[in-house]
Amino acid sequence: MAGRIAIMSRLIFSAFLMCAGMGSAAHAEKRVALVIGNSAYRAVPALPNPTADARLMSDTLLSLGFFVVGGGAQLDLDKAGFDNALQQFGQQLAGADVALFYYAGHGVETHSLNYLVPVDAHPLDEGDIFAQGIGTTGILDQMEKSGTKINLVLLDACRDDPFRDQGPHSKAGGLAQMQAPPGTLISFATQPRSVSLDGVDGHSPYTKALAETMQRPGYGLFKTFNEVGLEVQKATSGSQLPWLSSSPISGNFYFAGKPAPAASTQAAGPSGTTAPIVEARLSPSDDNPSLRRDLITDCDRLAGMPYDTGHAPSLPGIEVDKIDIAAATKACNDAIAQYPDVARFTFEAGRVAGARKDFAEARRLFEKAADAGYAMAMHNIGILYEGSDGVPKNYAEAVRWYSKAAAAGEPIAMIDLGWQYEHGHGVTRDLVEARRLYEAAANAGVPAGMNDLGLLYYAGKGVPRDYAQARKLFEQGVALGCAACMTNLGILYNDGDGVPRDLKTARQWFEKAAALGNPEAKQNLRGMRK
Repeated sequence: MAGRIAIMSRLIFSAFLMCAGMGSAAHAEKRVALVIGNSAYRAVPALPNPTADARLMSDTLLSLGFFVVGGGAQLDLDKAGFDNALQQFGQQLAGADVALFYYAGHGVETHSLNYLVPVDAHPLDEGDIFAQGIGTTGILDQMEKSGTKINLVLLDACRDDPFRDQGPHSKAGGLAQMQAPPGTLISFATQPRSVSLDGVDGHSPYTKALAETMQRPGYGLFKTFNEVGLEVQKATSGSQLPWLSSSPISGNFYFAGKPAPAASTQAAGPSGTTAPIVEARLSPSDDNPSLRRDLITDCDRLAGMPYDTGHAPSLPGIEVDKIDIAAATKACNDAIAQYPDVARFTFEAGRVAGARKDFAEARRLFEKAADAGYAMAMHNIGILYEGSDGVPKNYAEAVRWYSKAAAAGEPIAMIDLGWQYEHGHGVTRDLVEARRLYEAAANAGVPAGMNDLGLLYYAGKGVPRDYAQARKLFEQGVALGCAACMTNLGILYNDGDGVPRDLKTARQWFEKAAALGNPEAKQNLRGMRK
């Protein structure tokens, strides 16, 4: 290997938005998922939502720190493709702590056994179902034999059986009950022998509720799936009730990490002393009802910013480069017309303008929202000045706007303000101030803060060099899906800094980060091959 693998010095704005979840975790787990969505059936009418449901689930799991086989949702798989995906899944389960299998599409039952249906299936009799379908029993066996501590099987496949008039299998529709092996939880979109709904907004009620609930910090398995059941019951007026089969599962598991500790005005310094930090208020809009955090519109769904404390915490947000500009423009214009006093929609319209590179309009909308007191708009004005987007580069002006947003309680602004103090951009260099700003963001549960604070300890900048503390912070961010933290944890193992040198573990972390799109991880993987 030529040279030392480069460590990431800062989470740039687009990178840290991939780190999702607002909680903290005690340790990092290796989480592996296979996500499949089949819509384009060849012998029966296509299903409207499974591919979109699978994409939603894949994006959610990636944001929560899962390694997703194939880098994302596997769509419209025929029998050969399905078998290949399962084979790759099995290979990735080696050494995993958590295995998750998600499927949306057709499923059929015969002789009390359930089969998932590839898109090329055309069963004319019972024998064809055995030969052309994918048995859920085999999937459970594969997961159980892998040695993973926790196995999760999520089936949004309880739809009306399209082959019910072909062969002697069950005509009732839906799937049969399944026994969960040790350490396994099986979640069905609806009760056995019942048929689930496709939904009317592009996603099934079950997957929509599941993706939203997974992202709530502090939700263990029981609380997560109980809440999913309640939300689906409410959304379908009681016509659909999700169902679970579970065996005892040891330990605690949180999709989005444990709840973050309450933000404090004191934080432990490197020597055990205390130093004041910026207070991170997670709900700065609670004292301003006009901001309406309880209100969720298509503008929020299509243009909401990750980690914006001004919108509902259940919303994951979307990165600027992934915004559907046409759809988001219409949605935000409609929201502004319907709710002219809600500054969040003006801010989100500014994000859409930025996505289409109209930075003058983005600045106008951000300033309008900032004048109304919307904190994240202040932060994004700072981003324009730091990046010279539509305005001359001006670090001092960026610092001024970041400071306003940080004072209003926005953890992301604390991170960007900390960066300015760390590097002396627009302000006198002050590593103590940078550290306490990163600490405030980390205490608020934002993994980008954990990453940047970990880098200070890694490099010994403003604090004594402490690889153990750096590793702890990176692992906390990893558990929340932070790709940059995965990269930096891989570097510790690659170089043997504070841990025994382990190139296999380093490669695994680089591969996970690369699957989430982290460019430094991809570069490091190329370096390992030299």
